[in-house]
Amino acid sequence: AELAWDITTGGLTPQGDTIVVCVIDGGIDMGHEDFGDNIWYNWAEIPGNGIDDDNNGYVDDFRGWNAYAETDNVDNDDWHGTNVAGIVGAQGDNGIGVAGVNWNVKVMVVVGGGNEAAALAAYTYPYVMRKRYNESGRSEGAFVVATNASWGVDFGQPADAPLWCAFYDSLGMQGILNCGATINGNVNVDEEGDLPTACPSDFLISVTNMNNQDVKVTGAGYGATTIDLGAFGAGTWTAQPGDSYGAFGGTSGATPHVTGTVALLYAAPCPLLGELALTDPPQAALLARQYILDGVDPNASLQGITVTGGRLNMFNSLQLLMQNCGPCPPPAALVASEIIDTSALITWQPLDSTLFVNLRWRQAGDTAWQVIDSLAADSLLLSGLQACTTYEVELEAVCADTLSGYIPHIEFTTDGCCVPPEVVFVDEVDSTVVVAQWPAVLAAQYYVVTLASATDTIVLDSMPGHELVYDGLEPCTDYQIWVQTVCDTGITQPTPPVDFRTFGCGPCIDLTYCEAGASTQFEFIQSVVVDTFANASGDNGGYAFFGDSLNIVLHTYGLYEVTVEPGYQGSSYGEHFRVWIDFNQDGDFEDDGEMVFETAEPVQEAVTFTLLLGPDVPLGLARMRVGMTWAGNGGTNYPDACGVEFEGEFEDYC
Repeated sequence: AELAWDITTGGLTPQGDTIVVCVIDGGIDMGHEDFGDNIWYNWAEIPGNGIDDDNNGYVDDFRGWNAYAETDNVDNDDWHGTNVAGIVGAQGDNGIGVAGVNWNVKVMVVVGGGNEAAALAAYTYPYVMRKRYNESGRSEGAFVVATNASWGVDFGQPADAPLWCAFYDSLGMQGILNCGATINGNVNVDEEGDLPTACPSDFLISVTNMNNQDVKVTGAGYGATTIDLGAFGAGTWTAQPGDSYGAFGGTSGATPHVTGTVALLYAAPCPLLGELALTDPPQAALLARQYILDGVDPNASLQGITVTGGRLNMFNSLQLLMQNCGPCPPPAALVASEIIDTSALITWQPLDSTLFVNLRWRQAGDTAWQVIDSLAADSLLLSGLQACTTYEVELEAVCADTLSGYIPHIEFTTDGCCVPPEVVFVDEVDSTVVVAQWPAVLAAQYYVVTLASATDTIVLDSMPGHELVYDGLEPCTDYQIWVQTVCDTGITQPTPPVDFRTFGCGPCIDLTYCEAGASTQFEFIQSVVVDTFANASGDNGGYAFFGDSLNIVLHTYGLYEVTVEPGYQGSSYGEHFRVWIDFNQDGDFEDDGEMVFETAEPVQEAVTFTLLLGPDVPLGLARMRVGMTWAGNGGTNYPDACGVEFEGEFEDYC
């Protein structure tokens, strides 16, 4: 990887296209510190307004798409998806955590997968977005170059899922190369089958798992005609929910290394792949596939049981691409940073063949360029710029005998525009007080802040600074806050509203409980019934809080039946349940007697237990947590009250 990163660390094509990888999984922890700004958002969509603003067929798909719920609820602390996304695109060189295959990339999050119908629903979203990008001349949609599926159907047969397999060709025709994780078992996929890795499409790369001894993991699928290559997966250290990090593995960990490499190829300082992606998208995808498969390191443990007989080598694949770029490739990693109203720092990465760099820049829309020749450095401060103006910058490498031509291209806009703040942060909330702040806008004269509940709207005019401390809210009330900028030219549109709730609702809601979650790729909590109170919750992406919506009232000396039921995306599996109640209302489930139920044996159907409330149970609003997890092959894996489980779900009630 280090040698590959000497060539590129990802982000943009030489033509300036923002590279997007679609991770189809159970969702991710989008707020993880190490994703930085590497998460893709659909900025053409206004979140939460119930309108398909960009006319792509999806309503409110600001954060991506949840194909199960048909919403953009993809930010759910999913353990599996967060690990996968971290391998593809955890931000590099930021001083924290880990580095993904791409230090800079946009990770598009889609929740989905499972059977054929669910797979098609999930894959349709990146297909639509790349198709719009191609057909709009790069002005709409997203430049999706790869999808990752670290999931599938063990022993699935392509003949039983013809539409699923055929859809990889449809994705490929738009320029999307797809990577799939094969079965975690010592199985010959050629004979036994697996979906999607037995699908015969040229636009699918099927991946098996390697350990740190460079040997195929015994419990990983193989197939001389179906499984293309191996990649390191076992023990990969990656991002995990809650700003944490840990080891991940299986073919689920191997596959995103390949997916990430697809994106890295497009960011190489070679115009070939980027130009082909704009003129002949399917050929670009096939060429990326060829570079990956031709670049493998031969490996004895893969010989004769995979198509290539080799293991992924990112550097080799990039070298194959660079060898087709001629003797004078253009500079790489062209970036504009430290942008203010009058200047911007332009940085780039010259290659070994580069003697000097020629730089040209202009205001967007101008015909004449301003040229600065023979730069020996790797950066330049452009000064004397106009506020709130868009500029274009291009670079050309000067080599011993030739020039690369002006190929890398970026655009940036100087500060000073009358715009709303980028985001509003709610820092502190009490029963009647809210403390909020937002990034200052250079052109602002003052701000207008709105606080709105279902019954009241508070408008605070002429806020001079970019921080608010307001006392006068109602306790236990849901509010939204948004901010508008007022400049000498007028008032802006509001920021997207930020939700918060004031304290005063009781300990179940006011106290901060430990996080819990899991991946619902295969199973989830279908329903919870407490006495006469029933909640058919279905799949909620790993965690859901229902304390607001169900009025569960129980009494001391009461004897109540509680029923919990698992649900499945396809085949059923053995599950373990545990139920906790924070009787003393102290914000945890650690006290004696607070775990009120656990299954003795794995279950695949609903299970009922009796809850007895004695005379000493404190009165008040108490938190109940229901946890379910896959019991594992040995049947001994139980959910932990504060756990992040591999497969399953958690639900909280009051």
